[in-house]
Amino acid sequence: MNAATARSARLILLSLFVTALGNSAMIPFMAYFIMQELHMSALHVTGYSIAASLLTMLCNRVVGERIDRGSRIFSFVAVGNLGLMAASLAVLVAPTYCVVVLAAAPCLALAGAGISAVYILGRLFAERNGLDVQRYNAKVRTMVSTGWMFGPALSYLIAARGGSFYVFLFVLGLSCVALATTIASLPRDFRSDRREPRSATESAGWFDNRPLWLAAIACFLFNVAHVLCASALPLFYIREAHLPVYAPGLSLTFKCLAEVVAIMGSPYVTDRIGRRNALYLAAVAGMAAFAVLHEATSLPLMALGALMEGAYFGLFAGVAVSFMQGFARGRIGRATSLYMNSLFLGSLTASTMTGLIATAFSFQAAIATAGIAMTAALAMLFLTRRADAEAES
Repeated sequence: MNAATARSARLILLSLFVTALGNSAMIPFMAYFIMQELHMSALHVTGYSIAASLLTMLCNRVVGERIDRGSRIFSFVAVGNLGLMAASLAVLVAPTYCVVVLAAAPCLALAGAGISAVYILGRLFAERNGLDVQRYNAKVRTMVSTGWMFGPALSYLIAARGGSFYVFLFVLGLSCVALATTIASLPRDFRSDRREPRSATESAGWFDNRPLWLAAIACFLFNVAHVLCASALPLFYIREAHLPVYAPGLSLTFKCLAEVVAIMGSPYVTDRIGRRNALYLAAVAGMAAFAVLHEATSLPLMALGALMEGAYFGLFAGVAVSFMQGFARGRIGRATSLYMNSLFLGSLTASTMTGLIATAFSFQAAIATAGIAMTAALAMLFLTRRADAEAES
């Protein structure tokens, strides 16, 4: 790899980190802002979350299809940066629920699609420049995870010190930096191989790739399991396990550290056992983590469970996008957008399930249900085994 290629590879990662940091500083904060600052109910938060998630999935699909047909990837990343800028500016100017739903949600959907576009850019860049695709995808995923490690913490720290106004001002500043970084670092004319627009005879093309859809369902179930457990843990620790108030934060720190290490180590795992077996390992490790967390009534057990949780999810995160892209059949944009949408839909589904299960039974029961979802994910992975040669390409 020559010096110019190495520099471009690093700049793409830098652009992604800054973009992810801005997104993560605003997106999770919106629920708090709606309830605490706008004094709306949890139902209003649910309405906003559903609208934002559906819009993001729609944008991801459109972006993926357009990239597969030869559109410039740079344009979608830049529009995503502008979307984050517009969302933060709209809430700064008019902090009302209507503005949040009608302006901020669509703009944040564009910002989310911009992240998806960088995933696609990373894969194509690695292929064309002779980089190890699995290792570069792992670095791409690490940048996203690292951004999400710091973004929410920074936004809540700023909110505690100065209020929501300064949070959105901070996000606005980050979006400007992200746009400047995108302009300075991303190749302007980078495209996928051009394809002709789909003809009428190809109308079923979106659904004719069975292994890709089975892999997407597996990723969906993985994320259902992950979010079921992650969203139930804070209240389980405090209300049911009677651990100290700082326990959820300490658990999240252990989890994030293990997750980043596991993502960076995932290429070495796949080199030895392959992508599918790595995902099998992640699923089994996830079930073991849920078993430990289900019984985590002490700080040492909580720490062990958090490390196991971060390890299994980091391995999944480091491998899953490459696994799905292996079924792309020339449509990397479609495969990547479907991967991103499977995660969004899994989060939306699991968030709803957590509340229902906790209301009917307990937060501990929600953690147990995560194990069932992980078993289903393992079964879906098994169904794609006949396409191994394609997935490993």
